[in-house]
Amino acid sequence: MYNDYSSFLQELRDKSNIVDVAQKYVDLEKKGGRYWARCPIHNEKTPSFTVDELRGTYYCFGCHASGDVFSFIQQVEHVDFKEAVQILANRAGLEVPKFSSNFNQEKKEAERLKKERLYQLMRETGLFYHNNLVAQKTGEVVEYLNLRKLTKSTIKTFGMGYSSGYSELIEYLRAKGFSDDEMIESGVAKEKNGKLYDFEAGRLIVPIFNNLNNVVAFGGRALGSVDFMKYKNTEETLIFKKRNELFGVHTLKKAKLTENFNCVIVVEGYMDVISLYQAGVKNVVASMGTALTIEQAKMLKYYNNNIYLCYDGDNAGQKATYKGIDILRDAGLNVKVVRLIEGLDPDDIIKQYGVSKFRELVEQAISPTEYKIRTVAKQFDLTTPEGQGKFAVKALEVLTELATMVEREAYLPMISELSRLSATSLAKQLDKFEDNINGYKETQAVENVKEQRFTLKPSTNKYYKAARFLIYSIFAYDALDYINEDISPYLKDKEHIAIYDYARELKTNNTTLNINMLKELESNGEAKHIYEGNFDKIPNDCKEQMLNDCFNTLKIDFLDIEMQELTSQYSEESNIDKQNLLRNQIAEINSRIVELKRRKNGK
Repeated sequence: MYNDYSSFLQELRDKSNIVDVAQKYVDLEKKGGRYWARCPIHNEKTPSFTVDELRGTYYCFGCHASGDVFSFIQQVEHVDFKEAVQILANRAGLEVPKFSSNFNQEKKEAERLKKERLYQLMRETGLFYHNNLVAQKTGEVVEYLNLRKLTKSTIKTFGMGYSSGYSELIEYLRAKGFSDDEMIESGVAKEKNGKLYDFEAGRLIVPIFNNLNNVVAFGGRALGSVDFMKYKNTEETLIFKKRNELFGVHTLKKAKLTENFNCVIVVEGYMDVISLYQAGVKNVVASMGTALTIEQAKMLKYYNNNIYLCYDGDNAGQKATYKGIDILRDAGLNVKVVRLIEGLDPDDIIKQYGVSKFRELVEQAISPTEYKIRTVAKQFDLTTPEGQGKFAVKALEVLTELATMVEREAYLPMISELSRLSATSLAKQLDKFEDNINGYKETQAVENVKEQRFTLKPSTNKYYKAARFLIYSIFAYDALDYINEDISPYLKDKEHIAIYDYARELKTNNTTLNINMLKELESNGEAKHIYEGNFDKIPNDCKEQMLNDCFNTLKIDFLDIEMQELTSQYSEESNIDKQNLLRNQIAEINSRIVELKRRKNGK
């Protein structure tokens, strides 16, 4: 028996040797004190994926994926933490205990069973719709598919279907043993005058699959011209939260295993994804609606660090692009924007110009800053002095979002060309903006110094000070979402790792974290240290900076060890090609250390 859930997670970690686990996915070769392979998370030719058996961590020098055995399973299987725990438990022959914390376990189990039931219902519904479509030989749905030039293979890949009437699905699901309440709860049926009817009646059906290939919702496309509701989508249910899903993620996951793509393209609509996939562009998904969410950004990070936004050029598309840029950047992703031909969506471009034209537009994707500047330019009449001046001011405001003066100055020639104003005058105006920004920062710094000082609980070294505050922040301020990165590689103390695993499990169960939860970990001495620390005395406006500084401290400590190990390996390596690879990796780590120290020092 386990004292608490963290005790179970610690035993599971001990029984899940990361080398043995990774060996199931890649061919590992031992060199020096670590194992090397081609990365299972991104496509590569030269091995840059390393596994450290002693620390139980992995790191890829190509895509920068890193973590422990739990996050490894999360990334290669595209599952959440809870599902990763179950996969490893099955492998280790352990039964996952049913501990609870601030939620009713019986209710949780009932919800799990209900979800399974709804997944079954949605699968049967999808099969019914698909078989119904395949059976159609004539009619408007066949005409629509021919007009779209969709192949049988594409229809099968996306599980497309057809709802030919109001009652057929209802009778089919009843015969399968599903109740009227379950049909309503799943969103496939509505009730009117005491009778159920198929919500998607008379429409082409596009199933929405989650990353585990379960059907969670449907989109119904009207056939022919309509005055309202071109698309009818399943409303949110127990198994479908729009903000958590990406259309096409099931095909993206499959393509990632065989395709060598360097980005993921995000478009607006179902048909854009389907049309692009059929044309051979398989690294594409659609946000559920035009507005990208934080949850979707985190999901995209599983598949690639480079995300290309390809929304329509209308006002709604522009607003969604602006919002998407910020959300993706905050998630640590590299963003570019694909500019489409005026008035056309991706599907139109494929049909009118062919896939080569779309690929060309992707190759010509621009930076978010350039996109914002060119979008601002459309708001003014640049043939008049007044329009040129107002545009220049707005465009320079866009540049203030960039981190360094060097980055800002790089865009001055573009603004100068569009506004027809000299780069010199623009630079002077930019300097004024810079002075205002620095003045604000200095004022904030002075105010912070005036605040109450605080002292950390005495500990053996800087690692414990940083790790304890980081863990305290995770529980006291629910900082896991803010950190948005797996911190397990940077934790040295086994008790810290156990607490962190516990926090991840709670978050997977949608539990709001609070500092009192640390009291439940009676067998964990570090949990007691952290709970009884003086961290609550830290001024509110210092907490974010403290959190960032502590995280950077742990990262620098981790990278210093990596640097030492690689340097030692380099001195013993005789193969020139391998020496060059190690030299590049050492240079990259050194660059990261320099950057982290710069951030800590506020430079």
